[in-house]
Amino acid sequence: MFREYKFRFADVCPDDKMLAAALQITDEGAYQDLFPVIGAVFARLQDNPGIIGGYTIRPCSGVDVKAGVIHCDRTELQAGKRIASYMKDASSLAVFVCTAGALFTDLANAYLKQGDLPEAFIVDAIGSVTVENAMDRIQQALETEMNLQQLRISNRYSPGYCEWHVSGQQSLFSLLDDNRTGVTLTESCLMQPIKSVSGIIGIGTNIQKRPYGCSICHSSTCVYRRIKRN
Repeated sequence: MFREYKFRFADVCPDDKMLAAALQITDEGAYQDLFPVIGAVFARLQDNPGIIGGYTIRPCSGVDVKAGVIHCDRTELQAGKRIASYMKDASSLAVFVCTAGALFTDLANAYLKQGDLPEAFIVDAIGSVTVENAMDRIQQALETEMNLQQLRISNRYSPGYCEWHVSGQQSLFSLLDDNRTGVTLTESCLMQPIKSVSGIIGIGTNIQKRPYGCSICHSSTCVYRRIKRN
């Protein structure tokens, strides 16, 4: 069964600190100069009916850390050694998907068509933070529910992260039953709407939360690692 959550934009939209970080603006004065533009963009996002997400809980039948494979139901998730090691104590997995909706893509494209590049960039940043905030809420709800059952949860991990190839979306989405979020996959395994996230959260009595970041990932080909290093 897919546990579904819907959100109002006002409840999951970024605050100024989050948005400034997403826009990579460290100067407070420069951020304040954008207030009129940001305000106009926010006004067009208020009535967004498409912020929705949730999860399906599936049994985890085993983890082969050496092969980097997580066995969920009868599906193999080729998540890589690092993520597999974090799931070795999982008795089940919450397979999740969450989207901020198509409005962000539509509005960004409209701004681009008009040549309004700052507005398009701001919409993109707001969408990225909004979907993560919504997924944070869903993860918190899952943790509360599992704690009542004397269970713990891991952090969430997604295809495209830490050597889990984005093509892993196909196996992941096969585990989502009765998914009414409207999120679909393209032939290249990218999600539509674009401002969407998916992945797994481990559940078990001995599962642990691990830190995120490049320090836990040894991929030499990761584009994010190259950007950080440069």
